[in-house]
Amino acid sequence: MNFFELRGTLIITERKINDINTIKSKMESRLLDLNARITKVDNGLTFSRSKLYSQGTLMTRYESLGFMREGGIDINKESHSLKISWAVKLDSLYFFSLCWSIVAGIVISLFANTELVISVSTGILFFLMFVFIGIVLIKAQLNDLINSSVYRNYY
Repeated sequence: MNFFELRGTLIITERKINDINTIKSKMESRLLDLNARITKVDNGLTFSRSKLYSQGTLMTRYESLGFMREGGIDINKESHSLKISWAVKLDSLYFFSLCWSIVAGIVISLFANTELVISVSTGILFFLMFVFIGIVLIKAQLNDLINSSVYRNYY
């Protein structure tokens, strides 16, 4: 188990499955809409994203890919099913969560005038909360990407 990488697999056993090239081209167009750089591999795609948010920009639901800086999607066709495996590196999510948890701990320490133990435990709690929310957002975004690429009438 690797703590710096999030992995998932989706097995689709529908009767009518598009070919792999069509699915890859739909995934590629969706990732390009999210400002990701794409490299085509034999059975899948690798993506990376380097856009940083500046002050004054708002992150929408479709831009929640901002935490996913690097990752890959592999597509394999096995007999009557389609196996889609994905992996995303979590280093930037951990970095952002650590920064925000330090800020939360300092704010609690200064404004609530609490002891060090309470501010440290608040920082740890915020870190875990931000990591959990980030992982849930990443999984939802990737499942949305995969389902919209595989099924015709997903939206």
